[in-house]
Amino acid sequence: MRKNVSFACAALAVLLCAGTVAAQERSLRFEKTVDWQLGKPIALNATVGPVRVASVEFRKGEPGGGGPGGAILGRLRGASETEATVTAAFDTENPSADEWVVTYTVDFLDAKGKLIDRASGKEEFEGEADVYRLDHAILEYVLPFVDRVKVRLEAKYD
Repeated sequence: MRKNVSFACAALAVLLCAGTVAAQERSLRFEKTVDWQLGKPIALNATVGPVRVASVEFRKGEPGGGGPGGAILGRLRGASETEATVTAAFDTENPSADEWVVTYTVDFLDAKGKLIDRASGKEEFEGEADVYRLDHAILEYVLPFVDRVKVRLEAKYD
């Protein structure tokens, strides 16, 4: 009987250690290259730390700044008629009560995989679900050359 109890305790200890190791092995980085498309959610199914990023959706504003305020606001910020605003909307959730900062990086790539442009931003999440919007001014004439996007995420405990 004593051996059975010892074995059960040892097995429980192994399971607890395995759970702790699995929690520590959660990656803080994610990278995925996907086809470029506007107006449709693209599944990422990413987890960085405790933060989950389900999808990203790209939208294009009008030349000269686009988005709220349109061309007038764009001109006030220094945008020209040759620029458009691309918004990457990331569906993000942090179920943890701890505050985590997620850095979002999007590389716009051509058909050969060469970098056309890059956008980056960061946001804090603490026990919440939200859509993080990364707005990026890009030259209008390069948009037809974008074939794929590389999405990189990195989480940091704050």
